[in-house]
Amino acid sequence: MSRSPTPTIAECLEQQRLRPVFQPIGSLANGEVLGYEALIRGPTGTALENPVALFTEAARVGCLVRLERLASRIAIAAFMRARLPGKLFINYSADSIREIDDSRHEVRAFLESQGMPSTRIVIELTEQAPLGSLETLAEAIAGIRSRGAQFALDDYGTGHANLGQWIKLQPDYVKVAREVVDGVAESPFQLEALRALCKLGSISKTGLIAEGIEREADLLVCRDIGFHYAQGYLLARPTAEPPLTLSEASLQALRSGPIAVLPGDAVAEPSTPCRASAGG
Repeated sequence: MSRSPTPTIAECLEQQRLRPVFQPIGSLANGEVLGYEALIRGPTGTALENPVALFTEAARVGCLVRLERLASRIAIAAFMRARLPGKLFINYSADSIREIDDSRHEVRAFLESQGMPSTRIVIELTEQAPLGSLETLAEAIAGIRSRGAQFALDDYGTGHANLGQWIKLQPDYVKVAREVVDGVAESPFQLEALRALCKLGSISKTGLIAEGIEREADLLVCRDIGFHYAQGYLLARPTAEPPLTLSEASLQALRSGPIAVLPGDAVAEPSTPCRASAGG
């Protein structure tokens, strides 16, 4: 089957040809849904349906901030219409975060029109574009957080997401990348890396979210070493009409007792869970 003609980014913006899907983020302590990450898809059946292609093309033609602004508004409206519980995690580039702070009155008016409290929003910093000055980014994030929203670092452990950003930006959540989490049940090296992140999360009072969870064994290791939250296909796939609970397979796994032996351990050591951020 041939693809539909690919629209331009300008056409996507003018015709609002974006659709959101939502993927739940679950608590490893009790299996409850913390909230949902909004993921944007371009026009169905076109090359821009893929989100990487969509945002890459928007950055190429200088429309990334405009696209992210529209995508976030569409996602917020859909989230509220669906009456989904918990928090809404929304992806933004650094320049979009600065733009949110600069247009705070317009943003507040939009949120009020949707009945969306800012306290339910978590801004996720992505790497769609260069970060620019960390000083001005930190100032914008501080302004946004002062008005009730929370902040998360996305894909930690890959690309430019690094410890310097964690220290400077003081996120409420750090989402640890799939590349770091996947396979931890068989890897002593990954296990120690995640334990070290858990210690940092506890000291900084940052909630850690394990991304890309697809296997029960990895889910249980993350739970047992102290992660509070997880996200991935095992818990639920992204969909326009997401479930209000995690998958039965993940819930059954979370009801099981602690793993007796972790990779590289003779006997599993008791762990201290990472402290979640306020409101988490």
